Amino acid sequence: MPSGPARAPDWPAVLERLLAGDRLAFLEFSRLVTGFLAQLRAYDFRDEWDDLRQEVLASVVANARAGRLRDPQAFVGYVKIITRNKFVDRLKRQLRHHEKEALPWDDETARAVAAPEPESDEARGLWRAVAELPEEQRLLVEGVYREGRTYQEVADATGVPLGTLKRRLRESLALLRAQLGPETEDG
Repeated sequence: MPSGPARAPDWPAVLERLLAGDRLAFLEFSRLVTGFLAQLRAYDFRDEWDDLRQEVLASVVANARAGRLRDPQAFVGYVKIITRNKFVDRLKRQLRHHEKEALPWDDETARAVAAPEPESDEARGLWRAVAELPEEQRLLVEGVYREGRTYQEVADATGVPLGTLKRRLRESLALLRAQLGPETEDG
């Protein structure tokens, strides 16, 4: 019997079966996430792929049940974005963890490195503009860009879903760009 090209799964049906707890749907979903991790060249984190797949699955199921996955036809793109975000969040967490434990400095050197650099006039102007944003946007911008927390950490602290947080950050940055005006190239 000749074998033709493999047919792409019916992803809206897979999502429905996933929500019903179908193990075969979970296997199809796992193959999809594994393919995205391979596209991200996440081979150095291969021992964490099972955890990443579980995180992506939990996020997709929770968001689908909460009605946040409105277009089942966009399921593959949604899973790809969630997989990328979960991988990047894990990578950032791991890099921060290694940074903190691998620095063989004494307390004085650590304090000197952690001391904030004096802000420039431009930076002060930027943070004044951030302070004028609506409180919800200001908290997100400060959490990510001033405090250096991950998107997930800020989402957890504020209760704003991760996708919404990213959208609001983009909107906030666009407002700031409009408020501060274009940068001059001659200067």
